[in-house]
Amino acid sequence: MKLTIPTNPSYEVEIERGSVLKRGLPKGLIITDANVARIYPHLVKDRKSIIIKAGEESKSAKTYLRIVEALGDIDAVVSLGGGVVGDLAGFVASTYKRGTALINVPTTLLAMVDSSIGGKNGVNLGKRKNYLGTIYQPKRVIIDPLFLSALPTTEFRNGVAEIIKYASVFGQPSLKRVCQRLNPSDKDFEDIILSCCSVKAKIVGEDEYDKGYRHTLNFGHTVGHALELLYGLSHGEAISIGMAKELEMARRLTIETDEKVREVEKALKANELPTEFPEGFEREKILEIMRFDKKGRFVFAFNKTHYNERFTEEQVRRVLFAK
Repeated sequence: MKLTIPTNPSYEVEIERGSVLKRGLPKGLIITDANVARIYPHLVKDRKSIIIKAGEESKSAKTYLRIVEALGDIDAVVSLGGGVVGDLAGFVASTYKRGTALINVPTTLLAMVDSSIGGKNGVNLGKRKNYLGTIYQPKRVIIDPLFLSALPTTEFRNGVAEIIKYASVFGQPSLKRVCQRLNPSDKDFEDIILSCCSVKAKIVGEDEYDKGYRHTLNFGHTVGHALELLYGLSHGEAISIGMAKELEMARRLTIETDEKVREVEKALKANELPTEFPEGFEREKILEIMRFDKKGRFVFAFNKTHYNERFTEEQVRRVLFAK
């Protein structure tokens, strides 16, 4: 299956089982993390590669500088991994020699359905998530669903959270479908990946540089990013809680219906994703992170109509943390 991303220039997303694990990676310097290199040594053996520590802490200016100082003469960067690797490798490719060809090979479900497409990249600046970055489109995206067979359950659920986001905001896949527990062995699972990628393609084509309609993809991320940075949650766990809490905000503000809130919560719980703030959460610390969100101060996306909603801090205190 192939899908064209209508940017300028355009590029293709290729979805095929075994396209990487059975045939190998395209030419270029590989950036990956220690977990991927350990599980798939044959992909990096005898190849020029940079292996970073797995986890969000590697998405830093320090790691970025270490990588670019070691690059030398390269023709392309091959990003092999999940969201952290993709964000970091994309930032490297976009800035090294003012732009080097980038090929994304996502190994996690979250990266397959979301972060590998659209050109967003970056590193964190302390507690400020993705504060350093660019929008730089890859030359190709190669999705091999066979990678999902070795994906830990918790990591798989991270990607499911993003699939539920698509279902809630765009209706693709349907909320009814994601209210049933998702598994990589499902007969329709590759179609679900394609459905999410198709939505992302349309949005990126309409708003490549994230100036307007693309903000719809931020549903759950204003609260979620704060939780991810503060409590060490995975991206999917944090976004899951973010969606539940932001939907409750939307309901209290009459932007969303009770039925919609119940459906999304049902989908999250069916897929064993969290919906409540972490035990002992600190409201003031969450608000502090949200004040410095790169999207703007207290800006929320709820659906296709309300995707750039700005609130005062007092409104957020009153509505988000209401009991």
